[in-house]
Amino acid sequence: MRLSDAALGIVLLGAAAAIAWTARGFPLVPGQAFGPSLFPLLIAAGFAACGAGLIVREARAGLRGPWIAAGPLLGEARARFDALLLLGAIGFYLAAAPRLGFVPTAAVMLLALVRRFGASWWLAVATAVLGPLALHLLFAEWLRVPLPLGLIASIRY
Repeated sequence: MRLSDAALGIVLLGAAAAIAWTARGFPLVPGQAFGPSLFPLLIAAGFAACGAGLIVREARAGLRGPWIAAGPLLGEARARFDALLLLGAIGFYLAAAPRLGFVPTAAVMLLALVRRFGASWWLAVATAVLGPLALHLLFAEWLRVPLPLGLIASIRY
């Protein structure tokens, strides 16, 4: 499916509103100048700015065609498989992360996705090893965002 810039802008504005609405209820962290809602609100602001920019650009150029058109998902088996793989990776994370933990689950996901989308084996393995560790360090250790520990709970210091 192909969305026009205006349609994608509306989707981004809706996502921004949903993210901001959800983040407003996050609890404050004592002793910190910012709480866990900071990054979701920054992401929401970015989505809103991008969405508004897409709508303005489409309006200036004039609406030239359908807002939604059939794309490669309807005609190409590889594109359908790739879309299902992404949805499956999200489902895998939701099912496996509480038991396995964030780091191993994200590593498996990244290895499968990065390799599927054309990276070499060494780049896929490097991304699968370093990416989840860097994200865990950033979010769990520095920003104190709770990520599922799973298998690494017993290894923690």
